[in-house]
Amino acid sequence: MTSAPQPDKPMQVLSITTMFPNPRMPVHAQFVKQRLDALSRHVNLTVVSPIPWFPFEKLIPRYRNRSAVPYTLIDNPYPVFYPKFLSVPVILKPLDGFFLALSVLLFLRKHALTQRFHLLDCHLAFPEGFAGSLLSRFCKIPYVVTLRGHDINDLHRFPVRKRQVVYALRHCQRYFGVAQALVDGAVKMGAPAEKGFRSANGVNSQRFRPDDRREARRKLGLSITGRYFLSVSHLVPRKGLPLLIEALAHLRPSYPDLRYIIVGKGGEEGDSEPGLRRLAESLGVADALVWAGAVLNENLHTYYSAADLFCLASEKEGWPNVVLEALACGTPVVAAATWGVPEILTSPDLGLLVKDRTPEAYSTAIGRALENRWDRESIREYAASRSWEKVADDLAVQFREVLATSKNASGKRVP
Repeated sequence: MTSAPQPDKPMQVLSITTMFPNPRMPVHAQFVKQRLDALSRHVNLTVVSPIPWFPFEKLIPRYRNRSAVPYTLIDNPYPVFYPKFLSVPVILKPLDGFFLALSVLLFLRKHALTQRFHLLDCHLAFPEGFAGSLLSRFCKIPYVVTLRGHDINDLHRFPVRKRQVVYALRHCQRYFGVAQALVDGAVKMGAPAEKGFRSANGVNSQRFRPDDRREARRKLGLSITGRYFLSVSHLVPRKGLPLLIEALAHLRPSYPDLRYIIVGKGGEEGDSEPGLRRLAESLGVADALVWAGAVLNENLHTYYSAADLFCLASEKEGWPNVVLEALACGTPVVAAATWGVPEILTSPDLGLLVKDRTPEAYSTAIGRALENRWDRESIREYAASRSWEKVADDLAVQFREVLATSKNASGKRVP
């Protein structure tokens, strides 16, 4: 096992994550990158973001982007690598953890890094966490796991993956839920409660800041006097955008100037945009939709600032950073009360929680929010206090505690 880092030798951490931006998908999983950017101030960080691959994937449009992802990325504060790993959708999905572990192991051997790292930092319990459990045994170094949402809240549908996740969480040194609800969910599945810690996401309050609303609307070509609500997500079924379009149809008689700004595009889960357009046409609100497409993370603050409200109608979420980003821009939120969302919207002064995922419930909540007089400066201050720097500071302490209590191969404590 590699020796523990000394005060003059920073901790060497290998972060393994399939959720990381790349040149072909620059808006993907920015919240993971921002956490790692902040963490890199404390540790020597290397990121391996394995890209799923299977034969003939270029023939399927939704997977075609994968083959164009480069092997490495140099314009980053730490090295990032994108090796391929075999992942056949649906058919061999339960084997993703094994194939991902093999990919990372081959990467380590190729670059003579098998003895370099002190800690494996695995993002998602599946497949990264299970892969980490295998790599930890081979490399004889400890591993930690971050729970982000679907790796816990969607597992009831996949019994084989569920067993692998429970195994990974039982054998890791610690696991971190971006919401306490995810930690609680892991414990209910059989993970050790004493190993679970909440480590909520943060927000970059310099990037996500309030702009003058009139100026933001001019920049985006929007009406200065109209009303707008906004969503930011992949255009896939689980994000619940049809509920918001139907809610808009309910509200238009009372708010004829109301418009809905949709930021995002389809992803590997599919593309709902054609169906959403047809729904809007059938409800007579097609003229009230603003299709913004994919927007780079650093440009989103203009959209948040231009909107009266931000809305989230997802079926399930871990800790949706879009909510915190909206709040950091001083924009109140209407969101489904699912998993970690109530842990963000802790006060009615920040927004409204919707318990029933129905168009009627959303139209009622949006109507109430439009009539409310929000203290946007107070909303912004609440979000700005939850910085990525604080998240990274807390994680660095946790990582040091893990190494301080880990045992080397001879059974002696690492100094």
